[in-house]
Amino acid sequence: ADIALLRFFRKEQKMEGPMINHYTDGKTEGSLPARMKAAKFNWKSPNGICLGSSRCPQKVSSGCLKPGTAIVRIEAAGVNPVDAKFIIGDKLPESWLKFANKRVTGYIPGFDFSGVIVKSSDPEYSPGDEVFGLAVDPAGIGAGKGFRGSFAEFASVPVSQLSKKPTKVNHEQAAALPLVGTTCLQAFDQHGLKEGQRLLVIGASGGVGHVAVQVAAAMNVSVTGVCSSRNIDFVKDCGAIAVIDYSKGDVIENLEQEASANGKFDMVLDCVHSADSRDREAGYYARISKNGNIIRSYKEKGTDKHNYVVLGGSTTQFLKAALKRFHFGNYFKKGFELFWINMPKSKSSLDRLSKLCNDGKLVPKVDALLPFTEKGCQEAFASLQGRKTAGKIVIQIGQSSKI
Repeated sequence: ADIALLRFFRKEQKMEGPMINHYTDGKTEGSLPARMKAAKFNWKSPNGICLGSSRCPQKVSSGCLKPGTAIVRIEAAGVNPVDAKFIIGDKLPESWLKFANKRVTGYIPGFDFSGVIVKSSDPEYSPGDEVFGLAVDPAGIGAGKGFRGSFAEFASVPVSQLSKKPTKVNHEQAAALPLVGTTCLQAFDQHGLKEGQRLLVIGASGGVGHVAVQVAAAMNVSVTGVCSSRNIDFVKDCGAIAVIDYSKGDVIENLEQEASANGKFDMVLDCVHSADSRDREAGYYARISKNGNIIRSYKEKGTDKHNYVVLGGSTTQFLKAALKRFHFGNYFKKGFELFWINMPKSKSSLDRLSKLCNDGKLVPKVDALLPFTEKGCQEAFASLQGRKTAGKIVIQIGQSSKI
């Protein structure tokens, strides 16, 4: 399984361009400078990231824009654990993280962004429109297309991964939303979560978790969250009707008492499960499954067949998720599944997220807003690698409004 994944990510890209701290070099292409400031993965740099320059996206003069794309001036970029684990590191054994960093050295990190349209091939978007979305589909790495993400001043973005920015939030908040919000909506849709059901969110104060609680609450789903003591009030404010403190008492016993009082959970969204030794030690899936009184059995009528959903796991689990994602069948055992986001089909989810924000039902939390400097990028990765973030970390790239 490990060898198969390595072959999938075999393409390596060299660092490009001189490492400078500004993009303007006197040459321009269309309305863009020839080069721009951009962060890059660099295995020799602290926390695996550095700041330098890169060529700007393709020319934007008439007739030169690739169909199905838009050029966006990035105002803010959200930072996710998958970025800090070098795109592929979370899918490999824990000891291979440095290898993952080497394999992606030279790529521009970042999925999440919020910004302003420079030019678009789609008439839905005009220059000056404020948008948010996902900058790149990581499947492009395996196809040899490289990876040019959102930690840069400009990005060429697929319009299928783009939506109008919600008017009720600023760029920094909008940039915190695309990956985690799309993950929640697609996972809920795929597993049939609906009004009146009960959802357990493990890791409810994190990037995915705090959005999952809000989105599910907006669907009139009864949500229980698991988090640390310091984030209990925050998770309640997100819409959880009950919050279990994993640091006090036996969390499984407390969950069993909650389920006994209010009914078993129809679905678990485990935002903690991964191949990381710290997460394996928690072992929520094994303990909850063994208990038998917390989550409904997949054998029960009306229950999803894979209702314990995780977002991270072993290399083998990611390979199974990839097979399912690309329509080769579901090889997970009943009652469990690792969810893999479908970025090329994210537009409808982004539209729904925008509406939830504008309706006041969703407010992404920016835990830290960092400057677009080498130190700021390295601090963002260090914070996520330290795993103490409540909400999201965002890098401010343009001169957009601050939180």
